[in-house]
Amino acid sequence: MVPENQITPIRIKFKKYGSLMYISHLDLARTMQRIIVRSGIDIWYSEGFNPQPKIVFAVPLPVGVESECEYMDIKINTPMPCDEISRRLSVNFPEEMKVVDVYVPDTKLKKISYIDYEITISSPYVEETTAQEINSLFQKDLYIIKKSKGNEKEINIREYIKSINVNYLNNNIVINTVVCSGNEKNLNPELIIEAIKKNTGILTKSPISELYSIIRKRMLCEDLTEFK
Repeated sequence: MVPENQITPIRIKFKKYGSLMYISHLDLARTMQRIIVRSGIDIWYSEGFNPQPKIVFAVPLPVGVESECEYMDIKINTPMPCDEISRRLSVNFPEEMKVVDVYVPDTKLKKISYIDYEITISSPYVEETTAQEINSLFQKDLYIIKKSKGNEKEINIREYIKSINVNYLNNNIVINTVVCSGNEKNLNPELIIEAIKKNTGILTKSPISELYSIIRKRMLCEDLTEFK
């Protein structure tokens, strides 16, 4: 086995959308293991009684959220050009997953401090004043119950939001927001939806005609530059 300090680190950026937004992070990890093996990429395995392929993901994507910027780090025993890795993965990726970039990283995943999301709300009950109402809502303290590992606590989600911009476009509400992501502070964008439901009544009237979507657009560093 090649020593860990002699292997090549590789970072893979990919998109995940459509029906794949409903698979869990654990299922994604299992899928990626199979794809990498099927692609003939000589991935490095951990040592011990139960060796596992060395795959590390950036911030896990919540179920029901699409993404344009997922990151996965692997380590390979045998050097291979990044464009060849990209080609092999692309051939084996499912239809609703796409390789964006493959490269040797010079930053660590822990550098990610914020995530940029786009939330679109479609409802016959929204109008231009609704955007103004939602925008005003997030300019003040806003408490919501956050569930984590079986525990519940009330948080002021305004402290977890770096920026938020709400607009009325094509009869939809479009929210662009940058939220905290890290060990100390992180915010699931679903809590923004919960706050809107609780305080405006939007998305509570008709489960058939009222819909929303969430897309992860970018991961950002502490200085708000795009993570790479």
